[in-house]
Amino acid sequence: MRASSEPSSSSTELPLVSILVPSFNGAKWLREALDSILAQTYTRLEVILLDDHSDDETPAIAAEYGDRITYVRQPQNLGIYDNVNVGIAMARGEFLATFHADDIYLPTIVESQVRCLLERPDVGAVFCADIFVDAVGEEYARLVLPPEVRGDRSLNHKTVLNTLLTYKNSFMVCPTAMVRANVHAAVGVYDQARYRNTGDLEMWLRISRHTRIVVLESHLMKYRHFHGNSSQRYHRLRTAPENFFLIMDEYLDSGDRSLATVRALEHYEAHRAKDRLMAAIAHYIKGELPEARRTLSEVNLMTVLRSDRVQRWRLFTIAIGLWPVLRLPRNEWMAQRMLDRWHTKHPPRKRHPR
Repeated sequence: MRASSEPSSSSTELPLVSILVPSFNGAKWLREALDSILAQTYTRLEVILLDDHSDDETPAIAAEYGDRITYVRQPQNLGIYDNVNVGIAMARGEFLATFHADDIYLPTIVESQVRCLLERPDVGAVFCADIFVDAVGEEYARLVLPPEVRGDRSLNHKTVLNTLLTYKNSFMVCPTAMVRANVHAAVGVYDQARYRNTGDLEMWLRISRHTRIVVLESHLMKYRHFHGNSSQRYHRLRTAPENFFLIMDEYLDSGDRSLATVRALEHYEAHRAKDRLMAAIAHYIKGELPEARRTLSEVNLMTVLRSDRVQRWRLFTIAIGLWPVLRLPRNEWMAQRMLDRWHTKHPPRKRHPR
């Protein structure tokens, strides 16, 4: 089904925005997401729903929207970023936004991001802060941006790189991204084959090398958690190094190390040590004691203690306590406690008015 491409006479001067909505078995939240996109105050939109061969009610829900959206059903499951790449190739807009089918968008997100790109021709991509909601859409927290990227400032690659090294990616939220079409044409599409579900981070770094970005401080979308999305499945009992480190190491080795500050690199290595510590715990839970001991030996506790971007004394205590545990036979009770404490995502407790 094809959405109408004719803008109203009052909006002909406005740039067309193509909103790409990748979805796989997201029927439970799809209507809410599409309704929030179609309710935007900015009306010159092309909404492309990219159904990654879902086996739920997604096709029937898409049909309800008629020509208000463009519906594309993939003949086989491609994965999230190869699915988005199909949308990038067919999008007709001057600006391309990738919004997710399980999130909720406040009415002014598109208007705010378009205004940013129109007012700042040196900026190639814009993001915004997000509101964290649970599976049923209830708010439990809001993103607080790192100080280095606050103020709706135009950010160069050095700033983006050092903020990533210091905080990991806590500020370029994938389902808030709006990118100029000519920037995508210049830098290429997502590399899912290499980076899998972390391909968005590599894309933001690629874009940041090419042009400036802005992260709006306004909270303009609701990011849904605790409902078993691909990111949560990826992290469950993961023992391989997080893809974040693969990507950052590649960029550091290809020239970005000269831009990195000593302090940012110290924080980065502390994040790596935490990742290896959590992997050692995952190995123990799975009964892989030799692998757990080997992985724990990779944890550099001095890097942990030098950084205030991780809970250093807590991680130090956990690592020291884990050494003797890994030299004893696996204890099922302890393994279950570790699973519940560090590898099971629990919805936040509901806030009750006083």
